[in-house]
Amino acid sequence: MKTLTRLVPMLALLGCAACGNVEETAEEPSPITWAECSQTVGDHPCDFTLKDQNGNDWTLYESYGDVILLDFSTEWCGYCNLSAESIQGIADAYEEHGVTVVTVLLEDGYGNPGSVDLAASWADRYGIDAPVLAGSRDMISDDPTLGWPITGFPRYYFINREMVLWHGQAGYNDDSLEAVLRAMLNIEG
Repeated sequence: MKTLTRLVPMLALLGCAACGNVEETAEEPSPITWAECSQTVGDHPCDFTLKDQNGNDWTLYESYGDVILLDFSTEWCGYCNLSAESIQGIADAYEEHGVTVVTVLLEDGYGNPGSVDLAASWADRYGIDAPVLAGSRDMISDDPTLGWPITGFPRYYFINREMVLWHGQAGYNDDSLEAVLRAMLNIEG
């Protein structure tokens, strides 16, 4: 009887779903509140979802709160291949600082759109565990409200923790990529 006497008040404190006295926890409101987007430095980039090297969906806005380095590359681009050799090292070096490094492969060696097979092959060839996404030239536009203004490869975009495009960089240079990341993260180098 003593056990039952102690148990009933504890159950009352926990609540009873059928009785309607269970406190419901409200879902946190999304930090993504903007209605407009563009791929212009200083703006919120437009969201996209692509398949990664494992066939899973990867969505840009799901990385809200991370610093994001987007690497737009193609298989036929020599400098893109050089960049791929070091991209996992950059991902590893800055992971503890909340940096997500993502490669978007827009074309294969023949100019065909990216595919999951291409992304998987690229990731295997260069030992990349970070997301490698199957993209296409449909992501490119001279109008930054319609697509990414990419005129050469590789093309990098840096997005801060508030999902604002912070910087864009054309051409491959590891030292420059890391210098931008250190500046965004306020890390002395």
